Amino acid sequence: MEQAQQNLSKIVAASLLLTVVSQIVYMAALSDVGIVEGWPLRSTIWTIELLLFSIIAATGFASLARTSQLHLAWSAIAIFGLINIVQAGIGLSMFLPATEAGEDFAALWDTVLAGAFVFFFLAKVFIGFAAMAFGLRLFRGQTSLIKGIGIVTGIAGFAAIVLNIAALPQGLAFVLPGGASGTLATLLLAVAIWLNTRSEQSPSD
Repeated sequence: MEQAQQNLSKIVAASLLLTVVSQIVYMAALSDVGIVEGWPLRSTIWTIELLLFSIIAATGFASLARTSQLHLAWSAIAIFGLINIVQAGIGLSMFLPATEAGEDFAALWDTVLAGAFVFFFLAKVFIGFAAMAFGLRLFRGQTSLIKGIGIVTGIAGFAAIVLNIAALPQGLAFVLPGGASGTLATLLLAVAIWLNTRSEQSPSD
């Protein structure tokens, strides 16, 4: 793997890891806080995530163009970034005014929220696919540890795909399993990309 592609891969892995950290912080600090009350921190986290997802999309597409392997996985990562740009953008631009519109516009708030979660679940389907692909790549590695990480990553990716596809028509009913499985798949994918970057040194790979 050439140096430029290694650098791109490391950027993607680091950005994915930071999105996991941001989601953990979000859930820990804001899960029981209203939109208006928590807006300063909530909007800050979403702005950071919007930038991270933009980096993931850009570097994902750049990796897709440069690499000779895992094309579908890199494409899925880039699409994951693009979908989450839309999802974070909906949150930043629509959640606060829809909430402040009051009870008379409750249907509007429900519509905005449901639309955001469609993109939320769909993005995690794509990250699950990427995790499966990188997990399979690691499973072909030489050591038992790498193979084991590959198996776990692949299973997590498959679970994210299944749970988030199931969540798409269910609305908010599957937020916890869909979100948790997607976050785990994202974490393991970041590790898998980093390990793949370290193990692939030859341009012929």
